[in-house]
Amino acid sequence: MADEGTTPAKVPFSVIDQAIHLLDVPTAPWSIQLEVRVEGHLDEARLRSAIAAGIGHHPMARARKLPSRLRAHVDHWCIESEPAIDPLRVVECPDDESLTAARSRLQGISVPLTESPPLRVLLARNPDGDVVMLNVNHAAMDGYGVLRLLRSIARAYSGEDDPIPPLNFEETRHVAGNVKARPWIRIRRQLALTTRLRDLIVPPARVAGDGAADEAGYGFVHSSLTQTETKALVDGVKAMGGTDDDTRATVNDALLAALHLAIADWNAQHEKACRRIGVLVPANLRPAEWREEVAGNFSLPARISTNRRQRRSTVTALQAVAVQTRRKKQVGMGTAFIELLGRTRLLPLWAKRLFVLALPLTGNRLVDTAMLSNLGRLDIPPFGDGSGAGRVEEVWFSPPARMPLGLTIGVATVDGRLYLVLRYRNRLFDHAAATRFAALYARTLATFAATDAVTTPATARRSWSWSWSRSRSRSRKLLRAA
Repeated sequence: MADEGTTPAKVPFSVIDQAIHLLDVPTAPWSIQLEVRVEGHLDEARLRSAIAAGIGHHPMARARKLPSRLRAHVDHWCIESEPAIDPLRVVECPDDESLTAARSRLQGISVPLTESPPLRVLLARNPDGDVVMLNVNHAAMDGYGVLRLLRSIARAYSGEDDPIPPLNFEETRHVAGNVKARPWIRIRRQLALTTRLRDLIVPPARVAGDGAADEAGYGFVHSSLTQTETKALVDGVKAMGGTDDDTRATVNDALLAALHLAIADWNAQHEKACRRIGVLVPANLRPAEWREEVAGNFSLPARISTNRRQRRSTVTALQAVAVQTRRKKQVGMGTAFIELLGRTRLLPLWAKRLFVLALPLTGNRLVDTAMLSNLGRLDIPPFGDGSGAGRVEEVWFSPPARMPLGLTIGVATVDGRLYLVLRYRNRLFDHAAATRFAALYARTLATFAATDAVTTPATARRSWSWSWSRSRSRSRKLLRAA
């Protein structure tokens, strides 16, 4: 990464930055949630110093947005030499309920972009181990960027070196705009965009609300698989996946297919129509040589759709998803909004904002059903041997949601265990309903690890041992009651 002397003071928003910023609303901030629970306890002063060091390593972690000029075509970032405010706060969370409340309060904050840094950090002290919670404004960086920032903080806390690759900051900013720029790829993306606009004829299904309240903010349900269960899922997907390149499935395909099936089952239980389901799945555009580096927005979300015929069984759903994920990777296609925004660069900001305001007039047909984002297998450095922090025990991640897309699932794998966060808008679920949906998703996902999955109908799935997070003891009680 360029050092302070070569990092420009002013840089334009990328197409992805601009799209996210235009879609952001105060009642449901586009916040990236990333949390780690350590085995022991962290020193506040040492953590504050580590956060400052981590922010100093990444220009976008020091960015603030310059005042908008409505006649301008794009907003601009100012890269500050150092942050203007201290982003860390400390709170005592003696039980699971207070920890849950602290999480919802943090992720409900709309982190202002007018001051640096574009993030907030909460150190939640808990008897079972301290939790470091990050809320990062998505306009500044994606989940992979927040993960890289967290690694810098952990290394600074432990006193380890944090090697930054010698990349030119301005050049990395152009990656998102030049994705798949070869002529034949551009043609395929144009055809894909035409198909996407045809989706206006068949609106996406909406997840049936249950216990919804007319209030801002998010709720969260944390859950995880054991190492044995995670391995069973990996082995089951390998056995079930196709034999050719187009249909060979991955665990991520299974996570997506399970979400499609769970939404269909949930809506059937609530007697709500469910034809075409569209789930957004972001893809990391960073090139292989710096795939886990550079804080910024380099994730392009694409829609994976299924119809009723494709959802008639676990296998058909998995195959339908696998074919689409392969093709999306080849085309590098984003959402219709991002694609259209990229083709209207010369429009002034005021016109682009009018386009966002007009989305509800289309019946929100360009807004999908749900989102699933998977960070993959993660390696989180320990917060210092002998410091009292101990090892990193849990990692939690989730992307934001904008109604009527009120449900997202974030996934991370650490030490052979799958960690999942169901994040929901309060205008879609209450906590009891979200817990029931999480249990349904767990049972659906279990079918991909079962040897008899081929003959298991989508409406009669068996239960699976599901390891609920310690921070969700209330969820376990609700499950037993259900």
